[in-house]
Amino acid sequence: MELDVLYIPYSHSLPASVYSGLQTHSYSSYNAIYNAFELYWLCILPLLVVGIPICLSCIPVELALRSILKPRLTSPTASPAKQLNPAWTIPKHVAVIMDGNRRYGRTKYGIPVKGHHEGSQRVVDFLTWCMEAGVQVLTLYAFSTENWNRDAAEVNALMGIFETFMNDIIPEALTRDIRVCVLASDSARLPVHVKESIQKIEEATKNCSSFTLNICASYGSRNEIVNACRGIATQVASGAIHAEEINEDTISRYLLTRNVPDPDVLVRTSGELRLSNFLMYQCAYSELIFLDKMWPAVTRDDFVGILDEFNRRKRRFGK
Repeated sequence: MELDVLYIPYSHSLPASVYSGLQTHSYSSYNAIYNAFELYWLCILPLLVVGIPICLSCIPVELALRSILKPRLTSPTASPAKQLNPAWTIPKHVAVIMDGNRRYGRTKYGIPVKGHHEGSQRVVDFLTWCMEAGVQVLTLYAFSTENWNRDAAEVNALMGIFETFMNDIIPEALTRDIRVCVLASDSARLPVHVKESIQKIEEATKNCSSFTLNICASYGSRNEIVNACRGIATQVASGAIHAEEINEDTISRYLLTRNVPDPDVLVRTSGELRLSNFLMYQCAYSELIFLDKMWPAVTRDDFVGILDEFNRRKRRFGK
């Protein structure tokens, strides 16, 4: 490193030896001070160059974080829940395609079957919201005939969840006076232990009348219609009815939903836009509402939004 020499003017009042010593001593002292000062700046300057902009850039972030976090720490305020409008027409029958359980479980937990567990818990919540609003019938699409084609491990897990749900819900169903019916167009494929749970809950709640919960398991609408046609054909063959007497009501009486009115509204979660072989005959005039949210993530506000949308529709029934 090159350093300028410190200049000390010559004085006649000082001996030459003193002057020479002073000049040498001063040069070495100032040289040390200068080196220390330059080393200090070499160390601190990069920190200042980098640190000052970072500090300045953090000011808006800190202010933003304070504005977000402070209200939560001092006075938490949740957004007000949506309220039911007393002037609304409440649908008597709500049908739901509970879609998105696997994707929800895979995304949130990395375990698809976990989504089915949370989905079964959401059933109880949705049932409660329906009863509070004045809905009379809730029909849920739990397991389709096409779902038998899934991986055997997943099917077994689903059957286990379904059986557990059937057994656990009996006390609450009796307390709330809820009749539980399982609609299966292909019941032969259900495991014996699941059939026993179905028989148990249907027998226990058969006299309940305040609300009806239909759970479609091993169900397919086309399969249901085929079964209805076979039943009607058998009656025609036996002479119990004449072919010309068959009408829409005749077919309805042979469907699994014969004891309840057709759905006023059909809801599908997960954002998919299809019926997936669910209640195709019964939903001829149902209002279709597609919710862009996975079934386990549905909230009461979503339910109120469904009723709101239903009341915005003009049901003309083809007129």
